[in-house]
Formats: sequence, structure tokens, C-alpha cells
Amino acid sequence: MQYLRNLSNQKGKVRLCLIQSTLAAGFVSIFFLMMEFFENGLVVTSLIASVFIVFIFPTSPAAQSRNLVGGHFISAAVGFLCFYANHWFQGADLVFAYTILFCGLAVFLSTLLMALFGFEHPPAAAFAAGLVLAPSVPILMCLLGLICVVVLAISKKILSPLYCVD
Repeated sequence: MQYLRNLSNQKGKVRLCLIQSTLAAGFVSIFFLMMEFFENGLVVTSLIASVFIVFIFPTSPAAQSRNLVGGHFISAAVGFLCFYANHWFQGADLVFAYTILFCGLAVFLSTLLMALFGFEHPPAAAFAAGLVLAPSVPILMCLLGLICVVVLAISKKILSPLYCVD
């Protein structure tokens, strides 16, 4: 009897894992299709990490829509400011060492602000660094990334009955 109960639980777990993996793969595929609009792969990888957290760990604090959207908005603002500070500080002569410092500063500030305001979402820090590393003004990349995050948060709200179990 116990064997049958365990077998039933395993089938339910396999079904749940298939749903979660399918949803995650769908979103990742969409992000990769939009890759030509992103000038930096780090931005895409931060979005993919967010997808993983949202669909595989849906009840974790980092997967909550408030943290997902808030963390990325904070990181977008910080990344954008650090991008401009990096280019202003260096002028026309881009020095890679300064860029690394500004990437570190972007990650530090975005992490600090996310923690202070209660929007903890770890992949968002990479979003800030990705914006600093952009070769040109990252307005389109920033807006597209934020749109992806908002769509992901809305999708989580709509689709969560499919993959969230108590």
C-alpha cells in the first residue's frame, strides 16, 4: 500500500516538474528570440535566472512579484546611472578597469537598495551590471528587460495555479 502511495506521489511530482520546466523553457525561448535587441548577454542571463526562480521556486521570497519587479526596477535605475557615470568619468577613452569598477559599484548599490527597500531579487544585480557593460546607451535594452520582467510577474500570477502546490 505504501508503495502505491509513493508511486502516486512520484507521478504528481513528475507532472509538476514537467509543467514548471515547460513554462520556464517557454519564457527562456522568448528571451532568446529577443536576444538581438539586447546588446549584452548578461542582461539576458539575469532574466533567465529570474525565470528559473519564478517557476522552479515559486514560493521563495525572491520569486514574489513585488521583489521580482521592484528588484529589477531598482537595478535598472542603478545600472543606467552607473553606465552614464562610467562614460562620463572615462570620456571617449574607455578603460576596461574603470568599467569593472562601475560594474562592481552597480551591483553593490543595487543590492544595497534592494535590501533597504525590501525588494530582494538576486538576479536583478546582474541586470545592473549588464547595463553598465552595454556598448551604447542601454535605453532599449533597459526598457525591454523591464517589460520582460513585468510580463513574467503577470504570467506568474495567472499561471501559478498550474505549478504552485502547498
